[in-house]
Amino acid sequence: MNKQRAEAEMFIYKVFDEADKTHSNSDYYKALFAKMSDEDFDKFCRRRLPFRFHTEVFKIEPKMADIIDAFKVLNKPLFERVKLPYIYKDKDGNPVESQECLVIYEHIKRMKQMLTKKNNTALNIDSRDMKTGLLTGSDKGGKETDREFESLAVMGLDYTIDEFARPKADAMGAKAQMSNIILNQGHVSAKDLDIAKDDSLAKNLINVYFTSAHLHTNLVDIDYMTPYTARNKQQKIVRQ
Repeated sequence: MNKQRAEAEMFIYKVFDEADKTHSNSDYYKALFAKMSDEDFDKFCRRRLPFRFHTEVFKIEPKMADIIDAFKVLNKPLFERVKLPYIYKDKDGNPVESQECLVIYEHIKRMKQMLTKKNNTALNIDSRDMKTGLLTGSDKGGKETDREFESLAVMGLDYTIDEFARPKADAMGAKAQMSNIILNQGHVSAKDLDIAKDDSLAKNLINVYFTSAHLHTNLVDIDYMTPYTARNKQQKIVRQ
């Protein structure tokens, strides 16, 4: 084994070990490389995307901190400033730069159906089913599935779940808060939002169904009262 290959292998193992604390990935590549000659190793590394990170549910699941540590070893930026020329340009025509945001290269090919039919961002949210909160008509886009939410939960991305399930879903009050803060400050944080328990069109809808069936839940009700009844509980009747 020549010196350059030995240094390359050690670098590969170090990156994997930062992201995978079980060392399962580095052990896999150590066993794989042990069977290769220098020529085979060089040919393997010249392949397009030769390295794959192998995960295992509940065992090999890197947290965001582990990924950041791996990027430090690679000495590559995980966050970049994105230019937003459609928002503002200075007098010299240079676009304004946003705050640093996460930028990841996604090498997995998207399904044709998702690419052509369901992969879009609504530019207008006025066309909405006010019973469920879902966008309708030309504003309609793809929806988060149970599997996608489970994936976020497994990764420990609780704030992302809250964002997708509340202000970016059917929590109309939180949505208005988020829009106002973004327009005024250019950015928003989860701690800036005050989300009420009953701020969800879908939760209120299913609560009506349960109430109609003479079933009480704590989805939005407070002390066996609907939010409307609870808000008016302290009101006094004034007789003239």
